[in-house]
Amino acid sequence: MHAFSQMGTGIVRLIATLSIAVCVANGSRAEGPQDQVNELAPFEMTRSLQGLQEQIAQGNTHAMQAQRTLLAKMDEAYLNVSVEVWQDPRNARAAVVHLLSGGHPRVMKHLLSLDPLPAIDQKLMEASLAYVEGREEDMQELLSDIDPLNLPSSLGGHVALVKAAPFIRSEPAKAMELLQVASLLMPGTLVEEAALRREVFVAGMMGDVARFRVLSIRYLRRFRASVYAGDFRRRFALALDTLGFVQSEDKFALLDDVLREFDADSRRGLYLRLARSALLAGHLKVARKSTDEALFLAVDGTQEKEILKIYLSATRLDAENISANRDLLWSVNKAMLADEDLELLDGVYTVLNSIRHFPEPPDNVIGEFNVASGIKAPDERAWLTADMEVAEKLLRRTGRSLALLGEGQ
Repeated sequence: MHAFSQMGTGIVRLIATLSIAVCVANGSRAEGPQDQVNELAPFEMTRSLQGLQEQIAQGNTHAMQAQRTLLAKMDEAYLNVSVEVWQDPRNARAAVVHLLSGGHPRVMKHLLSLDPLPAIDQKLMEASLAYVEGREEDMQELLSDIDPLNLPSSLGGHVALVKAAPFIRSEPAKAMELLQVASLLMPGTLVEEAALRREVFVAGMMGDVARFRVLSIRYLRRFRASVYAGDFRRRFALALDTLGFVQSEDKFALLDDVLREFDADSRRGLYLRLARSALLAGHLKVARKSTDEALFLAVDGTQEKEILKIYLSATRLDAENISANRDLLWSVNKAMLADEDLELLDGVYTVLNSIRHFPEPPDNVIGEFNVASGIKAPDERAWLTADMEVAEKLLRRTGRSLALLGEGQ
C-alpha cells in the first residue's frame, strides 16, 4: 500500500478511515468513527478508497466489502460538502476519481449544478458522468483534447483507462497506447490491474503474440491474486483460440513460460482446452503434448481425467498402440461424459477401427467395441456426427505412419 507513504500528516486519519470502513462492513454502528469520516476532506477520503483498491488488486476480498461501505459513506459526505470545499483542486479531482472508482452518479450531477463549479475542467466532470452512464460517444468527444499525461497521475491513470475503452475494437493500437499510459501513471493500483487485463485482450485481437506473452506474464506476476483475476483467465483462454498456438509445435512452445505462471488448476484447464482445439484441428503432435501436460495435473476419478483418456487415444493413431488404446478407451467412465464428449469418443472408436480391427475385448467387458454410446452403427453414413467426421479427418492427417500401415494390409 505505497499510497499511504505519500499522505504525510494525514496518515493516522486515513488509516482510521480504513478501519471505519472495515468495521462498518462487519456490522459496527459506532457513531464516533462516523464523525471521523465526515471530518475528512474529499481528497483524503479518495486516497483511502485508493488504498483499499490496491488491496483488492492483491486479492483482499475483505477490502471489497470495505470499499462498498466506504463508497456509500463518500456518496453521502460529498453531497453535503460546502461549495467552498470544491474550490480546492485536490477535492475537485477527487470527485472525478470517486465517480470513476464506483461512486454514485448523483454526486457528480450535484457538483455540476453548483455555482461556482468545482475547480477542475468541466469536461472531465461531464466525461466521467457520460462514461458511467454508458454515453460512450459523448465521453469520447469530451475527452478528445485532454491528454492524461498532462493531469496529476492519480487522475490521469483513470482518464487514460476510460479514454481507451471506445478504441479497443475500432482502433486497438490506439487503445493499447492509452492502456500503457494508464499502467505507467498508476503502478500497483487497481487501475494498472485493469489496464493490464485489457492489454492482454487487445494484444490477442491484434495477433501480437510477443506482446501477448509479455503482458500475460507481467499480469500474473503482479496481480495473480487479484479479485478480478478470473476475468483475466477468461480473456487469456479466448486469446489462445485466436492466436493459433495449436497450429505448430514451435508456436505451442512459446506458451511454456506463460502457462507455468498459472496455478495448477488453471494450468490444467488451459492445457485441456488446448488439447481439444489441437485435436479437432488435426494437429496431433500439439494435441499429444497438451494432453500429456494436462494428464500430469489431472486427478483420478474426475470428468477431466476421463476426457483426457479419449484425447490420449486419439493422438496415438498407430499399430503399436492398438491394444493400449483399446484398454484405455474401455476404461472411460461414459456416465461422467457430456453428450459432445460421447460423440468424440464414438469418433475415436470409428477412426481406430478404420485402421485395424481390434482384438477381443479385455476380460469382463461385454459389448461391441466400436459403440461408445450404446447405439450400433448402420451401414449408411448418415449416422455420423460432426465430431465423428472431424475424427475421420484426423485419420487422413496421420501421414506416413498410416500410409505405411495401409500398405501393410
